[in-house]
Formats: sequence, C-alpha cells, structure tokens
Amino acid sequence: MRNSSKIIFIICTIMLISGICLRLALPSSIPLKLKQPTPTQSILLLPLDSRPVCSTMVQKLGALAGLNVILPPKSYLDNYQTPSDRQKLFPWLQKNQLLCDYSIISADNLLHGGLLAARMNTATPSEEDELLKQLRQLPITRQQAIFSVIPRLLVSDQLLPDRWYQYQLMRYSQLADMVRITGSFALTQELRRTEAKIPPKVLEKYRSRYQQSDRFNLGLLKLATDDRRITFGQDDASPIGLPHASAVKLQSSIVAQKLQQQAQLTYGADEIASLLLVRYYLQQSNWQPKVYLHYASPKAESADMPYMAVCVGAALRNQLKLIGASEVSTPDSADLICYVNCGNDDFRPSVKQAQELQQMLDQDYKVALIDSSTNFEAEELLLPQLLANNVPINKLAAYAAWNTFSNSSGTALAQGLLFCGRLRQLQTAGADPERLAALFAANLNFTAERILEDYYYQKLVHPQLRQTLEAFGANPVELDSEDKTATEQYIQGKLSLQAYKLLHDNLGRTPFYQQNGQSYYLRDLSVGAKLPWARIFEAELQVWTDTGVKTE
Repeated sequence: MRNSSKIIFIICTIMLISGICLRLALPSSIPLKLKQPTPTQSILLLPLDSRPVCSTMVQKLGALAGLNVILPPKSYLDNYQTPSDRQKLFPWLQKNQLLCDYSIISADNLLHGGLLAARMNTATPSEEDELLKQLRQLPITRQQAIFSVIPRLLVSDQLLPDRWYQYQLMRYSQLADMVRITGSFALTQELRRTEAKIPPKVLEKYRSRYQQSDRFNLGLLKLATDDRRITFGQDDASPIGLPHASAVKLQSSIVAQKLQQQAQLTYGADEIASLLLVRYYLQQSNWQPKVYLHYASPKAESADMPYMAVCVGAALRNQLKLIGASEVSTPDSADLICYVNCGNDDFRPSVKQAQELQQMLDQDYKVALIDSSTNFEAEELLLPQLLANNVPINKLAAYAAWNTFSNSSGTALAQGLLFCGRLRQLQTAGADPERLAALFAANLNFTAERILEDYYYQKLVHPQLRQTLEAFGANPVELDSEDKTATEQYIQGKLSLQAYKLLHDNLGRTPFYQQNGQSYYLRDLSVGAKLPWARIFEAELQVWTDTGVKTE
C-alpha cells in the first residue's frame, strides 16, 4: 500500500483532469455571498459516539434551523476502539447543560464510552447505579432528552472467543425469544440443543448483556418526567431475538407506569440525536407538521430491511410519532412528502419512479427521498435513475441513503422537516429573497454532502476501495497511519471528481431557488474527505458551495 500511494494519487489526478475537460459549462450567473443567520438557541449534544453521523452531522442539521449544537471537546470523545474519557464527560455535561436551552444526552457514552464500547459491555452494575444517581441529581433548568440503546443481536467482532460462536448465539437468541412468545415444546428442544453447542461462559456473558441492559434501562425509565424525556433505541436489531424481548419489556413498563408521553421506544441508534433535535425544534415552533409517505413500490411499506426490528412502514410511523409529526393520506395536505425507495432483488427503481418524483417536484412539493438498498448496492437506489433522467435533485428537500433503513429515514426526516420548518418561519416573518435563498443554499449543501457520502462513497467508492486495500495487504478495518493517509488521498481524489461531475451534470444546471425574477444557481461544489477512524466503514466529509444569481 505504501509503494502504491503515489500511483493512486496520480491516477485520481488524471481522472479528475479528464473529467473536467469533458464537462459542459454551467449557466452564467453573478457570484453572490449569501449570509447564514446567527443561531438563536444553543443545544448541548453528548453524542452516542464521535462518528460524524452521531456528532457533526447533527451540528449541521441544527444550523439549518438556526440552532447552535455544542459538542464535547474531541479529546473527550472515543476514537474507534479507544472509549470516551468518561471521567471528563460528565463534569463537562454538568457545567455546559446549564448554559444551553436543551440537552441531548447519550447514556451509553457516559456509561461505556461509546457505541462500540457498549457492545463490549464494559460498565459494571455499580457504575450503572452511580450514573443513574448522577443523572437523577443533574439539575433540570432546561429540557433534557436522554437516550439509551438496547444491545444488538450480534456480539462484537472484538470479543473473543465469543465471535467464533456468532451463528450459534444468534440462533440461541432467536429461539429463546420464540419460546418466550409461543411456549412451543419443539422450539424448546431446539433451544436446548443450540445451548449445548455454546461454551457455558460465552453463553452466560451473552445473556448477561441483555439482563444488565434491561436493569439499567428500567432504572433510567424511573427518571422520566415532562422535562426529562427518555428514549430507548435498538442497535442493529432483528424482529425476533433477545433485543426484541428487551424492547417488549421496556414498552410494557412504559405503558404500566403511564409514561407514554415521557418515554418512547424507537428502532434505530445512530439517528436518534437528529430526531430528538427535530422534536425540540417542532415543540419550540409550536408546529405539528403533516407528512405523506409515498412508497416507490407496492411491497415497500411492508418490507423487512436488514438490521431492522420492524417493517419499513412501522419504522417510519414510529419516527413520526417520536418527533411529534403526523401522517396524512394525500400529498396536497402534506408539509413534506417522504418518497421511500427500498430496492432489493425483486425491485430496482426505473425511469417510472424517476418520472414520478419529477412530477412531484414540478408541482412544488417538498420531497425528502429515503433511498434504501437491501443489498447495499447502487443499482437498488433511485438516485442513479434521477441522474440519468436529468431530474433536478437540487430541488429535493432532503436525501439520505445511509446503511440501515432507520438511519436513512431518520436523517431524511430530520433534514426535510428542519428545512420546511425554517422556511415556514422565514416566510411568515416576511424575509427578503436573499435570506430565503440562503436557506435553500444551506439545505442544498447538506443534500450534496449526503449524496457524496451515502451514494458515491458508500455504494461506489467503498466496495472498490476495500478490494484495493485487501489486494495490497492492508486491513480495511484496522489501517495503520500510512495506509490511512494514502487511503484518504484516494478517497479525496475519487470524491473530488464525483463532486465536479455532480455539479456540472445536475446540481448546477438548473436554479435551486427562484423568486421575483431572480434565479439562484450553484456555481461551485467542492469536498474535503478524511476517515474519522482507522477504518473505511464511514467517511467524514466537508462540502463547500458557491452560489450565483441571474435575472431571468
């Protein structure tokens, strides 16, 4: 890999220059500096972990709605397999939450040091009790939202020898839940046979993960009040298994204690902070948005997507309920349309779906595209069809095509509703065209970032990059510093080319906003890329855009 880094960089540079020469000129426009508004409120976020999807992306979403999202110092947070500094995080929280209008707090980060550390179950019962005591004593001068994540079905890859029994543990988990539900003698017999294939210490450790999680989460539920709302998520879940049993137990406790307004269960993890941010914004705006769910295929609503505990329709309605939005039955009555694509072996989007979405945009509907793929393949996404058929994706209210369905839907809902809500506020206040254009430009910047990461990086660059790294003897999930630097150069070159193509083929060819004879165009789009951790699973992108105006 070290000897090839210069070659990779030269190849990417040649590709970039070749691509530039082949692109058509953009429509002429006068450069315009659009000022973004000064934030009006401060939101404290103690994230699930340091990955961009859990931290800086929430900051960028907040900026769309004039919310300043404050994160802990980077040195306090986790770095891949190194947990967060828990001794510093809670004092930081105590000090800074008093200065903010709202606090979003990950119990898993305070307890374990991040999501990956939580999968290792690093905290002891006494540490759990101490954290519950600290949270109980935390002053509620402003509203708080605390969230905790039920452990996932699969054990961590870092756990040995546990991961050697991954299939047996997964099967045990599913059978144990099915026996709980049905009481079947035949399933009980199969459960006993499966137990016998797992070393007793490994099985006991696996069981204890859920027992300990249940104990802590039930204790956390006791802290729920109108000003301290509790949310429980699920990490890489399944419709059946011990995580499902834990969710059922929690939901039953919420109902039994009549805490449905103070505590909620949802079906994801990484997107929870974004959803809680939207919930606060909607409450402060005194607005209950109406959302129309449109599915690209007849079977999409009932589809079971990977790592999801419920079907697509149930997951979406759960998220709408969590944030305080309502579902409507017609697009004309909606503030936002969620266009939901779930590509799989039996359904791949075509020109029909591209034309359908084009018609929605032509009618000036605000559309958030949730572009999901069962097999994590580009061919199952709708975006390639939109690009091939010249659909102006700069008019989308939101876009997301991240790894799990709940991550994508949560991100798209958050972006779409924050954008629509802020637009509603500005229009009601009689904002001038440039201020409205600034909002549309900021939203397009976020959309471009999601397209470059969720589509170009995750679906196109990542699979090839993994093969390249493995061919050169590098480990894609454990890069040394030299390999990480060379890999970042490779990603930077690839995404810079894709950003240029995206701008000249679509985003910059038509105005992203028009009013009073003024058309606002995207003039430039550039991207900075690096790896937040020493692995290629996710990239950390920063997108910059320049805008122009033209009288038409």
